[in-house]
Amino acid sequence: MSKFVFDNSPGIKILTEEQVKKIHEEALRVLENMGIIFDNDEALDILEGAGCRVDRETKRVYFPPALVNKCIESAPQTFDLYDRNGDFYCTFGDGKTRFNPGSSSSNILESNGHTVRLSAVRDLKLLTKVAQSLPHIDFVSSSIVCEEAPGELGSQYLYYTEMQHSIKPIIGGSTDIEGVPRTFKLLEAVLGSEEAVRTKPYTIFDICITSPFKWSAIGARNMVDCVKSDIPIEMISAQIAGATGPVTLAGALLEHTVEMLSGLVLIQVMKPGFPTVYGGAPCIFNMKTMYTPMEAMECSMITVGYAQMGKYYGIPIHTYAAMSDAKIVDYQAGSETARSGLMALESGFDNVSGAGGLNVIAEMSIEKLVIDNDFIGTLKFLEKGMRVDDDTLAGDLLIEVGPAGSFMGKKHTLKNYKKEQNYSNITFNYEERAIWEKEGSPDIMDRARAYVESMRDKEICPLSPEQRDRLDKAFVEVCLDAGLTEETARYLISTYEEA
Repeated sequence: MSKFVFDNSPGIKILTEEQVKKIHEEALRVLENMGIIFDNDEALDILEGAGCRVDRETKRVYFPPALVNKCIESAPQTFDLYDRNGDFYCTFGDGKTRFNPGSSSSNILESNGHTVRLSAVRDLKLLTKVAQSLPHIDFVSSSIVCEEAPGELGSQYLYYTEMQHSIKPIIGGSTDIEGVPRTFKLLEAVLGSEEAVRTKPYTIFDICITSPFKWSAIGARNMVDCVKSDIPIEMISAQIAGATGPVTLAGALLEHTVEMLSGLVLIQVMKPGFPTVYGGAPCIFNMKTMYTPMEAMECSMITVGYAQMGKYYGIPIHTYAAMSDAKIVDYQAGSETARSGLMALESGFDNVSGAGGLNVIAEMSIEKLVIDNDFIGTLKFLEKGMRVDDDTLAGDLLIEVGPAGSFMGKKHTLKNYKKEQNYSNITFNYEERAIWEKEGSPDIMDRARAYVESMRDKEICPLSPEQRDRLDKAFVEVCLDAGLTEETARYLISTYEEA
């Protein structure tokens, strides 16, 4: 994938080539003249040493256009990810769209489809097992914020839980300033060595800028620490058009571009070629309801726009989609999930977070995750495209069968039907009504609920006894480092075991 060209343009576009160039030029002007706050002295030192003008009093950094362009050039177009076993998993940015559950939800929608409560470690444990089992969910993620986890611990309790039930790479992150070194300790315990953590990346760290235009003390420190620790970074701008960003969609897109490029510069001046993802989670501020939807059409339009910018820069791209702002799994949930997911696929996103998510990702439904897996399977089938060759065209077969004939019993049908049709379905109903009624007329939530329940007591991808012992010891050390007692650490471990 080249830089500053349109050869990589996605299938769906909202900007012309001239508009993409104009947004880039405006972003350079804003970065040079407005300044971005970095609330971390080390980050300020690094950027000043790279040629940026730094105002130490306001902590604003002003970026020379030539430096920004140089850092875009150095950002890699792809990087490799590995699974928990240290085996190659995928090349991120290879042109395939990969999906993971939504992240950081404080609430869980219970299986009855209506009751919402605070999320708990038992929910994350079950959700991770379900995500591991689903064929079209490519990564697991820190999907919910367990109510048992002390605030001092940041996101490490989530990593502790997830790593015990899935080998898929983790889309994670941290909510504490020491989050990266603490998470590194847990990763090292499971992967077996510092070298394995550094050379075979098993997690990507989401790091969010605080819109407008501020890398907080936590975000800036996490970014510096990730580069030092060789943990790939997924930068995310979650500005709210009309509140923390311009109400105009183009203005919100420009803000997103400025914010992402500012973070990219810090990462690339520290280590040129460091794996970096150009991500986002745009929202709008609904002036009528005072609500901030993520899956309104306006949000998807901004998303398509920044996909074009990321493709123009030749950097892997991420978004939140295949989710909904609905409060239950209803028509709104289905339509928003389908529309945003399809637009993300056609925009060429490399990573799409959000499956299972509801209500501005504040809520997760494990049942919806199963339903979304089926929908994502249809997207991946579309992504493969149509095979066109002598065998699939079947010209000779058409002549052989002729008018009023049947293709049902032909070897060609038996040979190709599993390749040409998508059968990876758990919840969607593709049967005759009579059969459906005989089964008790289950709706889509009934089917999803049954699948989730089938996973509850299964042991999926357990760690070896040696890995578990190392992880428990590392977790206790992390808790002590966070200012918690060993008693609290042991309580959290037992709470996980009993969940």
